[in-house]
Amino acid sequence: MSLFKKEYDQFLEKAQKHNFKSPDGIFINDFSLPKDTIFGIDINNFLIIILPLNNQISGFQIKDFMRLKDKTVFFVENDNKKIIGSPLIFKRKNKNDHLSLLSQINQILKSDEYLNLLAQYFDFLQKAHNSRNNFNSAAFFAEACTILKLLKTLPHIADQWDSSANSTIDIAPSELNPAIEVKSTINEFERIHTLSIHQIKYFQRNINSLLASVVVFHDGAVSCKSICEKLISRLKPDERGYKYIQGFLLAYSDITSFTESCFDEGMTINSIRFYETQFDDLPLNNPPKWLIGGNLKISTDFLKESKNF
Repeated sequence: MSLFKKEYDQFLEKAQKHNFKSPDGIFINDFSLPKDTIFGIDINNFLIIILPLNNQISGFQIKDFMRLKDKTVFFVENDNKKIIGSPLIFKRKNKNDHLSLLSQINQILKSDEYLNLLAQYFDFLQKAHNSRNNFNSAAFFAEACTILKLLKTLPHIADQWDSSANSTIDIAPSELNPAIEVKSTINEFERIHTLSIHQIKYFQRNINSLLASVVVFHDGAVSCKSICEKLISRLKPDERGYKYIQGFLLAYSDITSFTESCFDEGMTINSIRFYETQFDDLPLNNPPKWLIGGNLKISTDFLKESKNF
C-alpha cells in the first residue's frame, strides 16, 4: 500500500485540528483506495471508508467496534461538496488500527472478487469481536504457539484456525492436516485437560484427530498481540489465515490481557506435545437420552503421543 504511516499521521493531524461544520461531515484523504474508494475521518475521529457497494452486502453493526451502513449522504468538509455511498465506520481512534484496516481493505479491493472477500472479512471480524467475552490470554497464546510451530511443516495451517467459544475443534482438518484441539495448562509437571462430551464424540467419529497439549509459561516478553503480529508477518495478505489473525489484532486491541500479558514463547512452543485421540472405551456412541452435555478431565499420561507431529 502506497499510503505510508508518516503520510497518514500528517493527514490525521489535519483532520483532528479541523473544525467540523456538519455532524455528518467527513474530512477525506487525497489518497484513495482501489476502485476510487475514498476514506476519511469524521467528527468522532472514527475512520470512514466509503465502499463501492450497491446494497450487495447487508448493513451490520458490531457494538462499539464497526458498522456498515446502507447508502448515506456525507458532507466533505475539506471540499465543500456532498457525496453518497456505503460507509464502513471503524469506531477506533488508534492510528495503527486505522492503517491495519486500510491495508486489508486496500488488498481486498484489488480483486475482482472483492464483494465475496469483503463479506468473508466482515464475518471474520464479527466472529473475533463476538469472542471477546471469552478471551483467555494463556489459552489464546497456546493456540497461537501451536499454529506458529506447525507453520514450519504446514505453511497453510493458519487457514484452518477457528478459535472461538462456539467451535468444537480449534484447528479444522484439511487434506494436509488432521483436526487438532489445543488444550493448555500452566502446570509443567502434570498435563490434565478438560474436554467436553461433544469434543470426545467428535474424536470418536474422527479417529485421526489430535490433541495438542501445551504448557504455557508466564514471565516472558511476548504478548498475544506480539505473537499474532509475528504470525501474519509469515503469511500473505490474501490468505484466509492472515485475515483471520488480523481480525484478532483489530477486535482485541483494547483488551489489556491481549496487549500486555506476556509469556515465554520459546518454552511454550517447546512444551507442545501431540496426542492421538482414541477414546473407544468411553461409551458415547449411543448415550442415554438424559446426557446432553458435560465435561471430562483427562490426563495425557495415558494417551499415546503422535509420531507424526
